[in-house]
Parts: sequence; C-alpha cells; structure tokens
Amino acid sequence: MMNWEAITAVGQLLGALAVLITLIYLAIQLKQNTAAVATATYESTMTGFNDINVVVASNPKLASLLDRGCQGTDNLTAEETVQFNFILRCYANQWWKLYKLYKRGGLTVDEWSIFAREAAQFFDQAGCKPFQQQNNLFAELYSELEKHKSGTISNFGFGGQTPSS
Repeated sequence: MMNWEAITAVGQLLGALAVLITLIYLAIQLKQNTAAVATATYESTMTGFNDINVVVASNPKLASLLDRGCQGTDNLTAEETVQFNFILRCYANQWWKLYKLYKRGGLTVDEWSIFAREAAQFFDQAGCKPFQQQNNLFAELYSELEKHKSGTISNFGFGGQTPSS
C-alpha cells in the first residue's frame, strides 16, 4: 500500500527544489541583464562624448573656437558665442545624463566621481562661467560639480593648460 504522506512530502520537496532552481536562474539572468545595461549605458555615454569630440577635433576652426571660448568669451564674435554655447550645451547634456544615471543608481559613487571631477574641471574654466550663469537648466548639476572640484583630472589642451609629459 502507498504511503500518501511520503508521496506528498516528496512532491513538496521537488516543488521547493524547482522553485529554488528557478530563483537561482532568475538571479543569474538579473545579474547578466544588469551588466548588459551598464555596458550599454557606458557605450551610449562614450558615444555621446566621442561624437562631440570628433566634430571639434575634425574642424580646426571649431577647435580654435572652443579653445578661445574656454579661456574667455570676450574675444568671441556674436556668431562664435552661439557656437561656443551650443558646444558647451552638448557637453553639459552628456554630464547631465551621467548625473541623472548616478542619482537613479545606474553609476556607482566612484564611477560618477571620475566623470564629475572632469566636468568640474571643464566648467571651471573662465569662458564656461557665463554659460553656467545663463543656463539654469543645469543648476543641480553645477551644484553637484562643486563637490568634485579637485584640480586637473584631464588635459583638454586648451590655451591655459600645458600638455603632460
């Protein structure tokens, strides 16, 4: 005669084992998905910065404009001021995206800190100050960047900087 209690116990044990295996599988999938999202985020961010940088680097007049603008906007024509402001807006948009990702948990403190230090250095240039004062859209970002001012992290090659040896 069958022992229904033993069969029930074995069935419950197999059911619990199936649930455990499913949870382990889902945890692995979640970890892999998180890594894929982080990779896509970095790819998107680097593509954004590279797109801006390629435009500037491939156009000597635009590179000169960015250099002169970062040193100070007094010597820019009205047309150059507009161009300079739109270049700064492109960079600000990228750093704003990173800041929002950080605030939503998409970047660690260490990852954000590196980007924030570079952004703080970039926007600390004399020619970037008017842009900050006139574009309050990024006020939260500017406040955050104040916490990350710590000297030179990148050499942009602008007139006030000397290339590292």
